[in-house]
Amino acid sequence: MTVYFISGLGADKRAFEKLTLPQKITIKYVEWVENSEDESLAGYCHKLCDQINIKEDFSLVGLSFGGIVAVELAKIIEPKQVVLISSIATSKELPVDRFGHFLFKKLHLYKLIPASIFKNANAITYWFFGVKNKDEKDLLKQIISDTPPAFAKWAFGRILTWENTIKPKHLFHIHGSADKLFPIKNTSADVTINGGGHFMVYSKAEEVSKVLAARFN
Repeated sequence: MTVYFISGLGADKRAFEKLTLPQKITIKYVEWVENSEDESLAGYCHKLCDQINIKEDFSLVGLSFGGIVAVELAKIIEPKQVVLISSIATSKELPVDRFGHFLFKKLHLYKLIPASIFKNANAITYWFFGVKNKDEKDLLKQIISDTPPAFAKWAFGRILTWENTIKPKHLFHIHGSADKLFPIKNTSADVTINGGGHFMVYSKAEEVSKVLAARFN
């Protein structure tokens, strides 16, 4: 089985580096590709399909924004499983109230946010991601710094304006009880990692690894 890992907004495969999985699993990482400013999420996902060998059995593991991408990819290709980590399965799980829905989805006010705001990590970023020690902060800071601000802003907009009510077949959802970006109360997670924040794939990698190993065993 080949398992394709898809990282989150402003992240790359370094977010998965502490995971340990059975050797029988072939791990590949889907790389972000260049996007155009007004490109749809569906159109972007079609471009990512080029990195996935659909002639063999495969599964998708999506982290945060990567989970949303995995859900959209499952509409195009047919993975054996879709595993979400610190993500959401439908747009109804977004933590946006009616007023926020109007501001972001109807008026598209997110377009007024300068791209430069996505360039640097700070205390608020650390709080939202639930990172606490120096190792976690340093990695998150480095990942955010290495992410093109224009891409981060585009992805942020795709999250806020996402419209999806269909859950993929064979969906499995791992979520942290302390996730501040996607509160667990809005989700229907299959496994809850106690005390896990939005960056638990790294900060609680041992627990997440055990759940993934059991799933792909």
